[in-house]
Amino acid sequence: MWIHIAVFVIILAVLTGWKKGWIPSEGIGGKEGIRLFAAVAIAGNLLGMVLTVNNGSGQIYSEGCRLKKEDTGSYEEKFKVSVDGKKAGSMYIQVPEKELEEQEEQEPVQELTQEEQRKKDLSDEIARYNEEKNDPDYYYLPSRWKDRQLVWEKPADTSGMLLTGIFLTASLAVLVMKGKEGQKKIQKRYEELLMDYPGLIMKFTLLVQAGMTVRKAFQKIALDYSRKRKTEKRSAYEEICTACYEMDSGVSEIEAYRRFGERCGQVKYKTFSTLLIQNLQKGSRQMSDMLERESMEAWEERKRKARVLGETAATRLLFPMIMMLIVVMAIVMIPAFMSFYGGM
Repeated sequence: MWIHIAVFVIILAVLTGWKKGWIPSEGIGGKEGIRLFAAVAIAGNLLGMVLTVNNGSGQIYSEGCRLKKEDTGSYEEKFKVSVDGKKAGSMYIQVPEKELEEQEEQEPVQELTQEEQRKKDLSDEIARYNEEKNDPDYYYLPSRWKDRQLVWEKPADTSGMLLTGIFLTASLAVLVMKGKEGQKKIQKRYEELLMDYPGLIMKFTLLVQAGMTVRKAFQKIALDYSRKRKTEKRSAYEEICTACYEMDSGVSEIEAYRRFGERCGQVKYKTFSTLLIQNLQKGSRQMSDMLERESMEAWEERKRKARVLGETAATRLLFPMIMMLIVVMAIVMIPAFMSFYGGM
């Protein structure tokens, strides 16, 4: 039972640490991963506790033991036996016990260790004791043997702890899977932001060169994106929409642009937000030229990224191409070999 209590304490400590911020949830599956971990672990521990309570702990029989004989046939029970307070080990008691003559006939004669000989002598004594009892309904384990006190102990059922262990393993597996899923989402968002940056900066540059202010350009991009949002959501444009909502709700432009760069979390977007803030603070006259230069660098970076992705795709296609080549060679050569050897 104490194991189940310890598991509850550990789960409570994990949840408390997560609530207090001592355990970061971003790298281990996020909030959903922590909640699933706690739900699966608590459910498994409760079920295991119920099994442990129902099955009870190990029972000790100091005055011998009486086992009910089943109508279905013989069965085995595991007991721990102590002789005069000294543990002699575990024994499997078969109910009803086989006849001694049958055991002697079936078991080959071999040299036994001292421990094995002690167990064999005890088994023989149990069989003789039950022959004397001659009870058709019950099987007995004696309380004394060679003037020695026998204490029988039936081991506790560990199915509850086993069930708890299985559920804990499952909860950890869920946590790991959620963590990997979260990492994939982060990586996907990172690549999506990189791919969208050149088009975004180019569109923004054209709007600014056309005479729009920075805020109007942001609002125009957000308005165009909101019309297409139902088909596909893009992280960069979602952050632009958030920045527009913040400015409409009273947040200053400088603070909105700073938050925009921080939410995107990439150097390029932080550089872009810095350019916008400097334009508001200092009124840079070279804003258009700086944006155009940034746009050209972004497109060059995207070209390099596209070349890397193309080389990666070509490498992945190499194995299927080899397999197809082998299949084509087999289709061509097998009939040739068959016709050659068939003609001979």
